[in-house]
Amino acid sequence: MANYDGKIVLGLDIPKTVKQINADMKKVQNQIKQVKVTGTISDDMKSTENSMRGIERLSASLNKQMSEAAQGFMKYFSAGSAVTFLISKTKDAVSELKEINTLLTEISRSNDKLSKSDLDKIGNNSFDIASKYGKSTKDYLSGVKEASRAGYDNAEGIAELSVAAQSAGDMTAELANQYIFAADKAYKLGGSVEKLTEILDGSNNITNHNSVNMTELAESMSAVGSAAASFGVDADEATAALATMIAATQQSGSEAAKAFKAILLNIRQVTDEEEGIDAEGLAKYEAACNALNVQLKETKNGVLSLRDPMEVLKELSVEYSKLEETDIRGANLLSSVGSQSNAAQLDALLRRWSTYETMLQQYTDGTGSMAAEAEQIANSWEGSLNRLSNTWTDTVENIADSDAIITAINGLNGLLSVVNSISPLLTVGLGAGIFGIFKNVDYLKRQCVHSTYSMATWNKILYRGYVAFTVL
Repeated sequence: MANYDGKIVLGLDIPKTVKQINADMKKVQNQIKQVKVTGTISDDMKSTENSMRGIERLSASLNKQMSEAAQGFMKYFSAGSAVTFLISKTKDAVSELKEINTLLTEISRSNDKLSKSDLDKIGNNSFDIASKYGKSTKDYLSGVKEASRAGYDNAEGIAELSVAAQSAGDMTAELANQYIFAADKAYKLGGSVEKLTEILDGSNNITNHNSVNMTELAESMSAVGSAAASFGVDADEATAALATMIAATQQSGSEAAKAFKAILLNIRQVTDEEEGIDAEGLAKYEAACNALNVQLKETKNGVLSLRDPMEVLKELSVEYSKLEETDIRGANLLSSVGSQSNAAQLDALLRRWSTYETMLQQYTDGTGSMAAEAEQIANSWEGSLNRLSNTWTDTVENIADSDAIITAINGLNGLLSVVNSISPLLTVGLGAGIFGIFKNVDYLKRQCVHSTYSMATWNKILYRGYVAFTVL
């Protein structure tokens, strides 16, 4: 804004005449001549320049100190976290070793023939065997304990088979043990690991190709295995028949077992009050089979005897598949086995006999399938973590009786003392201070020039902050 001859012109100085311009120029020249240059401006500029350089040096020093401090804290907290993690895992390992010791004690009570060296060997081998199948050491030793209680002399071999079944079939330890014990008892295998492995391999291979799992087969075989074996049904036949019914009906293993038992009782003409099968029901079932030209009995060497159950079912499947839906003979056959659930299971087995025969072949082809699948599971995340846990627990056990563990604990305690000696509040405040200084140091430098504070005052402020941080 300028004022010429009493008039205000905004934004521009506009003279009216050339004479006016000449007069203004002369005034400016006279004012320049009257200026006396002293050392004030030069001194002020030099002072400002020196102060700014001091700030730059201070800022660089601060940045260096902050960086070194941050790195130190990162290393410190990383070490503290590692120590805490190590101590936590050591405590877990010690806790697991206590459980392992308890299991070994229970094993010794179940088998008083085991010596101290035998127990030590079982305990030492348990880590490697469990890790082989990606299971925990406790899973394996629980199997040894249960097998010992069941009277097996080869409890370790039975337990290893159990953890393999648990891993491959995704079964609980309790169900895997139950499956093995039931199959062994039903087919009188005498605890043969080889023969039991054949059953589990065959079952596992069937589950790999059909909509049925090992848990369902274990439940069903445990429930009906003894009855099936007593009626002359082999393990592969029982497994394939149960798997066919479960896959077709999508009912539980226990429901399939109940239905299969009822079917076998009717074919073998055996009454069972618990299953609701009496003499009248058996006669009704035999009449329904005869109506389809299938006989339950045959004469061999002049002796009338009952036929093989699976042969009877095979013939029934052929005749049953020929029936129209409205044929009363089919309805009579189904109703003669009792409940609707039993009828649905029998219908599924007879209509899908080709599936049953395919499963028989899959059972035969299953040799080694469980071990191969267990190995894959062992290399999974869960299996690998179980192996790592077993190895760590084994390591802790190996040094538990040595002086090294005392040295390690003392060292860890020393590091923890350092961690605990720092106030959490101080740590948080210090971290916030570091962040704040880094963020605002450049801003502070800019304010030195524009603020009403003198340069010396700003230098004092920054220096005091630097000293305070260094002391902390």
